[in-house]
Amino acid sequence: MTYFDLPAHWFTQLPLVTNLAGPLSGNLNLDLLCLLALALWGIFLNHAPAIARTTRADIQWSLGNRDTQPEVPAWVGRADRAQRNHHDNLAMIAVVIVIAQLAGQANDITALCSGVILGARVAHGVFYIAGIGILRSLSYATALAAMVAIAWQTLS
Repeated sequence: MTYFDLPAHWFTQLPLVTNLAGPLSGNLNLDLLCLLALALWGIFLNHAPAIARTTRADIQWSLGNRDTQPEVPAWVGRADRAQRNHHDNLAMIAVVIVIAQLAGQANDITALCSGVILGARVAHGVFYIAGIGILRSLSYATALAAMVAIAWQTLS
């Protein structure tokens, strides 16, 4: 195997992983590490709008049913949309990366593309929140192209 592998002793102890045969059964490679980082990026995207709203309202609003919304800057609405876009795309990205792993097709190209996806999706969220539409769209297209490249590599 020529791509970057990290030992993941804790990961290999999980029942699902110990029962799998093949590329997932002992190493957390760069493709999967990028997918993990992308999933963790969702924590920021989930909490940024809620924290912003809590600072505008109060902790009681945050602990309540949130039937009303406080007045917030425009970036908070963009952060909500960035979070929804992230969740809409995360499953599709995960499927492509995991299928490449299970098919035994992960290699240097898929690792590079996974890194591109991670960087482009983080940039997408930042540009979305900042309101820089053209860079948001370019980063989205970059991540999409990298995902297609992984699928192409898997099917080749």
